[in-house]
Amino acid sequence: MSTIKDVAMRAGVSISAVSKAFNNYAEISDVTKERIFFAAKELDYIPNKSAVELSRGRKPYLGLIVKDLNTHNTFDEHMFRLLSGTHARACEIGQELIIFTTPQIKQFKQTYVEFCKHHSLMGAIVQGVGDDDPYLEALLESTIPTVLIDVEREGAHTAFVTTDNEKASSDAVDLLVSKGHKKICHILGHPASEVTKQRENGFISAARRHMLDDIHIIPGDFVEDIAYANTKKILQIHKDITAIYAASDLMALGALRAIKEEGLVAGKDIALIGFDGLKALEYTTPPVATIFQDFYGMGRLAVDTLQQIAKGLPFNGKNFVPFTMLHRGSI
Repeated sequence: MSTIKDVAMRAGVSISAVSKAFNNYAEISDVTKERIFFAAKELDYIPNKSAVELSRGRKPYLGLIVKDLNTHNTFDEHMFRLLSGTHARACEIGQELIIFTTPQIKQFKQTYVEFCKHHSLMGAIVQGVGDDDPYLEALLESTIPTVLIDVEREGAHTAFVTTDNEKASSDAVDLLVSKGHKKICHILGHPASEVTKQRENGFISAARRHMLDDIHIIPGDFVEDIAYANTKKILQIHKDITAIYAASDLMALGALRAIKEEGLVAGKDIALIGFDGLKALEYTTPPVATIFQDFYGMGRLAVDTLQQIAKGLPFNGKNFVPFTMLHRGSI
């Protein structure tokens, strides 16, 4: 691995000049900076801030990498719960937490590995990154301690924290069948999401176990309006559907709108169950049943697991946080 000394030699400057260039000191001319940065790129050198931070007596940071902090729907509170749990636990153990977004990282044109090293992260908690993300595999193959939220991958330096999505979906179908429903529709999340596949697998396995031969699966992409439009279509075509299980609460809200517009009453003409436990579903008419995910607990557990990995202590690679089925008027 190239060092700051190698860059200085390649650029024909002092080590101090290289350090000042990467810290954007005004006394280093643009021409010299350009020569230093070009040499660093040739040598694949990534400046690491850890030495500076450690010299100041500060611990390496704990990084929380999330897909995005923007949301298309004000009801989406998952991120807030996760941030709250992560922040609370980090504060309790005296660990500094920095939050990054994937668009922010890509703006710097760095991989997750390069970004973690550059920002002297002792490890990273990663949320919202799909299994198809091109930078994820490199991060998992590195020695950087990593805890994934809702992506079930584990390794020597990697663990995951999630809900048992298949079991939760299976329980939802069991509940609907126990109430006499046999013609059930499932609204899928985003096709690239691992939890979408897990929840679909749980739905299908339970349907087979109950020998249901009239089920329907429609796309929803975790978007309220898409779920609304597709639910409306399926209810117009298959008027004998008596229950809907949505793979997220946002999609359940969309389904509820469609149910009402079709002149049906949730909880009477058609049962409805969501997934996540968003507060908003307590105040709908009727209140929508849902599977509550403990995102706050996920955040806390992710911090503890990351600490164990970073310290070289034994750790659980697979971490499932308990879920709760909230029975409400929509079933």
